[in-house]
Amino acid sequence: MQKIPLTLAKAGMKLAKPITKANGMPIIAAGVELSDSLISKLDGMGIDKVFVVGDAVAASQNPSERVLRLDPLFRRMDADPFMMQVKRHLREYFTIKAAADAAVAEKG
Repeated sequence: MQKIPLTLAKAGMKLAKPITKANGMPIIAAGVELSDSLISKLDGMGIDKVFVVGDAVAASQNPSERVLRLDPLFRRMDADPFMMQVKRHLREYFTIKAAADAAVAEKG
């Protein structure tokens, strides 16, 4: 089980825990498979984190994929200069890491 930001959730992942309202009333049961439309509805409801089955994020993230995820992850922080600086540094780091991984793959 892994708690992930909704921005990293992908269609096909299964919920490990139910999603509940603030009062504890469940709105989506554990075991439900996420779809793109369900993820969009959850985002509209203000849900920002979900528990999914397995270690879904760690297995699928290579540096070039992480570069692509930065914009959605930082989408609400455009007005914060410090967070934009963090985003720029992460983009630079993951771009360099992806290039280094590609160079090693070419030699190997």
